[in-house]
Amino acid sequence: MGGLIPEEIIETVRLHTDIVQVVGEYVHLERKGKNYSGFCPFHQEKDPSFTVSPDRQIFHCFGCGTGGNVFKFLMLAESLTFPEAVRQLAARCGVPVPETAVHSGKARRQERAWLVNGMARDFYRHLLLHRPEGRAARDYLAGRGLSPGVQESYQLGYAPPEWNGLTRFLTARNCTPEELIELGLAMPGKRGCYDRFRDRIIFPIWDARGRVIGFGGRVLGDGAPKYLNTAETPVFSKSHVLYGLHLARPAIQQQGFAVMMEGYMDVIAAHQFGVSNAVASLGTSLTGGQIELLKRYTANVVIAYDADAAGQSAALRGMELLLQADCRVKVATVPEGKDPDDFLRRYGAAGWRDLLSRAEPLLEYRLRRGMARGDDTDRLLQEVLPGLARAGEVEQEEGIRLLAARLSLSWETVKNALGRYLDEQGKKWSNPDKIAKNTHNIIKSKPRTDAIHRSEQALISCIAREPSLIVAVRRELGAWEPRDEVLRAIYQLLCRDGTGTSPDAWMDRLEDAGQQLLSRLLLTGNSGAEPAEILPGLIETVKKRTRQEQKMHLMQELAEAERMQDRERINCILEKLNHILGRDAGRPHREGES
Repeated sequence: MGGLIPEEIIETVRLHTDIVQVVGEYVHLERKGKNYSGFCPFHQEKDPSFTVSPDRQIFHCFGCGTGGNVFKFLMLAESLTFPEAVRQLAARCGVPVPETAVHSGKARRQERAWLVNGMARDFYRHLLLHRPEGRAARDYLAGRGLSPGVQESYQLGYAPPEWNGLTRFLTARNCTPEELIELGLAMPGKRGCYDRFRDRIIFPIWDARGRVIGFGGRVLGDGAPKYLNTAETPVFSKSHVLYGLHLARPAIQQQGFAVMMEGYMDVIAAHQFGVSNAVASLGTSLTGGQIELLKRYTANVVIAYDADAAGQSAALRGMELLLQADCRVKVATVPEGKDPDDFLRRYGAAGWRDLLSRAEPLLEYRLRRGMARGDDTDRLLQEVLPGLARAGEVEQEEGIRLLAARLSLSWETVKNALGRYLDEQGKKWSNPDKIAKNTHNIIKSKPRTDAIHRSEQALISCIAREPSLIVAVRRELGAWEPRDEVLRAIYQLLCRDGTGTSPDAWMDRLEDAGQQLLSRLLLTGNSGAEPAEILPGLIETVKKRTRQEQKMHLMQELAEAERMQDRERINCILEKLNHILGRDAGRPHREGES
């Protein structure tokens, strides 16, 4: 599966990588017994169903069914091929990959883009710090109260007013005009390309892993637009990026929630005042892609947008999307006329903590705004019932009580109003199966539930958890194999490699469906019973049910032979039936019998 990467390199990377540590950078994990649990990063869910096993170095989601080892997780999380995932983890743990193990053209283009963007960042940073033309930008940032330390953390820079300062700098370092245009650093013109960002303070934009993927620029003076972002590029998509996430990620996981802001300055100011779990939606309303990214780390979000009308409207739209993604959402209302940046500089960290402590859930936020507008009871119910309808059972009960108290209505009146809304509109649950992007290859096949299949699954679960039992299974069942194709592939793998390799290594030898099923069997077990204790009963069950199948098949053949009046065939079938009936009656099994 590793392509040109040698197997020994893959095994070395595997041995030097801890799946809990890797997954923990994407998912907030909590210890649950021997394993870790969290919200699945690959689908929307209300309760955590994503499990990571440090002992077996595998993961499985009991909600959407995906599972595998650390390579598979990284492939899904970062949309990588298997060789790309191996290379990325090899770089992480310091394992050299031979040059013969070439990676894909896509990976090479990405690495080139990160390199070129990194050089652009250094260019802008140098001009801000050391060049005379950066003085106005330095004065502006100092006037906004940004310390040298926080400017360094966010690598702020300055783009000079000249038309081709960055272009000349990068082309002198073997960058082509074509790639500068492709990466959104330059624009095509009649006399060649020219810089996209001119006379602007520069905010580098990183992905969640801290690689520069784009830039934002704020104009100095009265030019327009006030803010300008990198256009869509092979490594930058505004709707799938959260500003500051690479720095906020540890704090989000530690504190258990994220603060969602609008712009660059809000996040940088928040960081300076110790609010290190803040990220920004790049000055736009939240998108599904941004929420999907955020949910890798937390499902708890406090929205702190600007106090103006546009900011509050954006907050409402963001809350609706977050609720549809099964997030737990509150709104921190910044006083009128201020944005989070202004508020932090005036009231400091203590004022911010107080503001967060008074953050309101969506129901209360909508209700307060509606009452402030003077809406009547019917209008207020129309405003809040759609959100209440999407809430869970406990949240609905609390919401009904709150509405009844605030609107001076009886509990039954609000309950009936919600029931009528649900009857008329239908409850709009988000569909957990829609998460699986084509690149994820998460297979949702209809499970087989017949008795034989369940017995075979339980048997495979036993030998997967205790591979030494494979010898007993093969001795008792001979050439038997499971009927199900996926289960059969797992059984063949265990018979071939089960006692010589680890569960995380097995995953590399299976297709996606096999990885999903095997990870589930390994992490589900058999009600806590020891495999050796329940295996004999499962073997006998498989034998018995196999004989029942054989008997049914032979009875069908017998009916056909009698219809054709084929005495020789009839006698042959009867002999086989008597043999099976004798086994069912308890006649000892002789060596060589099947």
